[in-house]
Amino acid sequence: MKKAGLGVLACISLLFVLTFSPALAAPLGANAVDGDGLMAVSPSNVTYGTTSTTLTFTFTANNDFGAGSQVEITIPSGWTPPITGAGAGHLSWSSGTCMLSGGPPVAVAGMDIFIDMASCLTGQSFTVTYAGVTPGNISGSPYTFLTHTDIGPGGGGLTPINAGSPTVTIDPKALTVSNTGLTPASKVYDGNTAATLTLGNSTLVGIIGSDSVTLLTGGATGAFIDRNVGTNKEVIISGLTLSGAQAANYSLVQPTRHANISAKPLTVSAVTDSKVYDGTVNSSQAPVISASTPLVPGDSASGITQDFNNKHVGTGKTISPVGVVLDGNGGANYAYTYVAVRTGTITQRPVIVTAVTDTKTYDGTTSSGGIPLLSGGTPLADGDTAPVWTQAFDSAAAGTGKLLIPAGSVVDGNGGKNYAYTFVNDSTGVINLRAVTINADPKTKTVGAPDPSLSYQITNGSLVTGDTLMLARTAGETPGAYPITVGSFPAASNYSLTYTGADLTIVPAPTFTSVGTYDGWVLESTRTSSLGGFRNATGITFQLGDDAANRQYRAILSFDTSGLPDNAIVTKAVLRIKQAGPPLGLNPFSSLGGLLVDIRKGTFGTLALAPSDFQASASAMKVGMFGKTSTAGWYKVVLNTAGRKNINRAGPTQLRLYFALGDNNNLRADFMKFNSGNATADAPQLIITYLIP
Repeated sequence: MKKAGLGVLACISLLFVLTFSPALAAPLGANAVDGDGLMAVSPSNVTYGTTSTTLTFTFTANNDFGAGSQVEITIPSGWTPPITGAGAGHLSWSSGTCMLSGGPPVAVAGMDIFIDMASCLTGQSFTVTYAGVTPGNISGSPYTFLTHTDIGPGGGGLTPINAGSPTVTIDPKALTVSNTGLTPASKVYDGNTAATLTLGNSTLVGIIGSDSVTLLTGGATGAFIDRNVGTNKEVIISGLTLSGAQAANYSLVQPTRHANISAKPLTVSAVTDSKVYDGTVNSSQAPVISASTPLVPGDSASGITQDFNNKHVGTGKTISPVGVVLDGNGGANYAYTYVAVRTGTITQRPVIVTAVTDTKTYDGTTSSGGIPLLSGGTPLADGDTAPVWTQAFDSAAAGTGKLLIPAGSVVDGNGGKNYAYTFVNDSTGVINLRAVTINADPKTKTVGAPDPSLSYQITNGSLVTGDTLMLARTAGETPGAYPITVGSFPAASNYSLTYTGADLTIVPAPTFTSVGTYDGWVLESTRTSSLGGFRNATGITFQLGDDAANRQYRAILSFDTSGLPDNAIVTKAVLRIKQAGPPLGLNPFSSLGGLLVDIRKGTFGTLALAPSDFQASASAMKVGMFGKTSTAGWYKVVLNTAGRKNINRAGPTQLRLYFALGDNNNLRADFMKFNSGNATADAPQLIITYLIP
């Protein structure tokens, strides 16, 4: 039946399209037929009892629909009636790519919805939204929304569309069960998922209005989510059903609960075991599971073994069970009580190590370069490594048929104690004599000097560290040549020695006389000035002390010591001066302190005596002090180490003599004279004892 009162709207719509759409000048419905087009609905499934369902209908033209064309949608009985105003069943629309006509273009007649089109070309579409809908009962599902079209103007009336009408399926509303009742009991692991339920009072949650629906719990069963140990584990309830007049409109969500599965106690006891060391803690015995705590059927104890507390040799060793039951849960379904025993034994693993022959030249040690052999019949345990086996001669002495003794221990983390060693000696070792050629060094010394150290040169071979060869010389202290021979050589039996000797030559100690041209005395310029003022280099005597003006006398003695060998080591130097007459005034040895000596390696100034020699710097000061008594008029002084070191081997050596006190402040001359180098006899002497290293 065509919608009443829409003909005028259709004409107006057609006039609008013809006026404003030049592309539609030709009759738009010329190719269309009644029942053309495609109607779709979204969503195609809704839940029973929903009061806010919204359906969107989309019409797509299969041909060109012109002005005056209509589309009709019929809402099934039992659904919320459609309305164009506000409220449940409210209609709204969108022209989409089509042109709708009328104001509004949508009208309602009972459960029918009519939509007027001004133009809707092939492939174009519009939508109508049906909102705030309460669907019908599930017993009528699926519901068909009949759709008709009418090609206008002058069509043949509304005809069902060729593609049929869309349907909407009503899904049951899901009901849940209250949290009360259906309580599962916790249990000890037993290998299955069964849960014991306490039914209690459970109610349905989600029934609409006064619908009659009842929960039946008679067939309820519970099952843990899996059989394994855990706390607050999910328990799935099944077997609950619905009854009642409206039960068909509902589905039931089987509830879940939670309970615990605790670990099953298990007692595992180790058993005693004994083995030969193999580098592992493994025990070949299997622990025993207590009969009072058997495994759940289907679980396996093959994952439980026992181990020694460590891999090393020993008795009374602890053996402990290890591992877990193969239960599909990593063994966590059991609470283990492991019982150890302390009766385990690991004995040493035998190995045989054999020395090999070796030959070497004497080197003072027992070391051997040979490497002993480990018997192939006694392999090491996996993970252990053989050391660099060593062997040694029974002694360091040269010889043949010497024993070679093997040694060493396996690197086993226990200092090698995990093995019982059998060491086999070799008796074919040889240590050859060591060849060495020694040439003694010639030595020289003066009479009275200590012997220089006797030394030698090794011109071929070498001595072993720690071996000593000491030289000796023929006894005697008079000048002459004394042969140097081998004295002490404790290790001689280990050497093939070629020796070339030399001599120790003893020569007289040289006595150097001062050179009168360059020595003499210098008088202080004024008392306490410490500066030279007057000199005398020509007198046959020099004087030491002070004059009547309390000025100090100092003497310079010059010796040409260039005749000493360059490599001479001075062992003693004695300076002698001869008194020339009695003292004038007081004896300076009594009134002016000790008679001191300074030394200059070279000259204090120029070689010739000069006033400045009085205060010139010395190579070393106070290198000796004369004795206060003389022998046959001779006074002497022995130079100390600093004095000996500054004796010049390449030219003159000068000595400066002076009393410790510059004067005694008595305004009288108090001095003593001594022969100078200008004297015809008894001039100053420098006697040097030395040796040549």
